[in-house]
Amino acid sequence: MKGQCSIKFEHSRTVFTLDIPAAPWGSTKLRTSTDIKHFALPPDIWAIGIDDSKIQQKLMVSVASDRIHIFGRSSDEIMGFVDHVVDFMGGHMGDPILLIADENLDIVDEATKHRTISGSHLVEIIRSRLLPEQERCLFSLIRSANDSASDIAIYKSRAHGFLPKAPIKKASVLETLAPLWFARYPLSNKIDDDETEAASRPRSDSFSSLESSASLREAVASAPVDILSVVNEIDKLFADNKVSEDTWDLIREKLHVLKGDLLTMKVGSKVLAVVGTIDSFRDNHLDHNHYDNWQVLREQIKSLASQYDSGSDR
Repeated sequence: MKGQCSIKFEHSRTVFTLDIPAAPWGSTKLRTSTDIKHFALPPDIWAIGIDDSKIQQKLMVSVASDRIHIFGRSSDEIMGFVDHVVDFMGGHMGDPILLIADENLDIVDEATKHRTISGSHLVEIIRSRLLPEQERCLFSLIRSANDSASDIAIYKSRAHGFLPKAPIKKASVLETLAPLWFARYPLSNKIDDDETEAASRPRSDSFSSLESSASLREAVASAPVDILSVVNEIDKLFADNKVSEDTWDLIREKLHVLKGDLLTMKVGSKVLAVVGTIDSFRDNHLDHNHYDNWQVLREQIKSLASQYDSGSDR
């Protein structure tokens, strides 16, 4: 049992001590499919998201359309994100906060230089500025298309969990959040006999129902349009086939965003093939073939978006 015991004989008494390590009740409770099925976020939870992709912003709105704040539409929003979250939590003491941050946030500084801000680093700063009782109310997650073991280890050291940029299905978002929530709050959402009635209530009674979320349907339906919008932005950067080193860095960043957006679609062989091509294209140095290579990649993406829009995504 990995404990220890001792006995001590004193003049007027005998002291026997038994010390056995134990976890709080419920902290090691096995989570079953029933727990996951009936999981619901607290009704008073606030959701805060930051992402520079329009598609990701819409998908995050689907999680909590009535009590959510989305950032990332501009460089100012990204740079002021830490202060906003800290101030918001200071004004909502005791309220649970779900924070979802994209790892790679692109901004343009005063010198019109493009650079990438780490979302997990912003979360780390936020947590360091909160009071202990505030930090206990925060449930922070990092979303990223980079999911190597080393990357995930960094995300988990800075936030409370990691969410891959995988397809989001109407009925599976809460199921995806449930194990992460239980890991953060092991004593919460216990399915006991006296909670059976509460657990059996429809999710819409306690939180925005994902199955009927109009925001989620809008996000999925508009994804091809937004993907093509990013393609058009990259097209403009390739104008006249003249690309500088700074422009190439911006193109690589937009390709990274495009990769994450594509991974929100239903993943099939064609999506994975295009994502692989994007990775290869981004890894290449700027050369005389970059424009021709982009033309090929662009047609692949446009074809994929067209098939996805028509319902054929395999």
